[in-house]
Amino acid sequence: MLTIRQANIKDKDSVLKFYEELIDQIKDNKYTPQWENGVYPKKENIIKSIKSNEMYIGEKDSKLVCAMVLDHNANKGYENIQWLTDVDFNDVYVIHLLAVKPEYNHQGFAKQLLNFAFDKAKNEGMKSIRLSILKDNVPAERLYQKKGFEYVGSMEVYDEDRGLKCFNVGEKII
Repeated sequence: MLTIRQANIKDKDSVLKFYEELIDQIKDNKYTPQWENGVYPKKENIIKSIKSNEMYIGEKDSKLVCAMVLDHNANKGYENIQWLTDVDFNDVYVIHLLAVKPEYNHQGFAKQLLNFAFDKAKNEGMKSIRLSILKDNVPAERLYQKKGFEYVGSMEVYDEDRGLKCFNVGEKII
């Protein structure tokens, strides 16, 4: 059984280790978010998400097996997207860094994290949930479509550390 909870500062080391190990495990996969240790996600951003109470972790048998950030922060490039809902970002959640350790894939943990986000958004009166997916990350795109996200566009974003990246962008109305 998966237990999902808000991460706290005591979880900092285990969350950082989770992402570091995950990146090492998936770096040669055909479909990845193209994360790179020391580049993206940045440790300081993960710590900031924990301190801001925006990091959520899933545990099975006391082991950290999945995680995500759920906040109101628009990604770079979101200002150019024609969203399904025309509302301020304070009225939507944005999902970032959703990940499941590879040895726990296909057990429904990503779906459970998403359901958690949907319930939280509904309970807090959010209008929608938004996210971006690295273009051609087919498994992630399939998952989000199955969970009701609608494709609303694509964007190219240049980052000094990562170069030019292309993303598909989705939104689910709550």
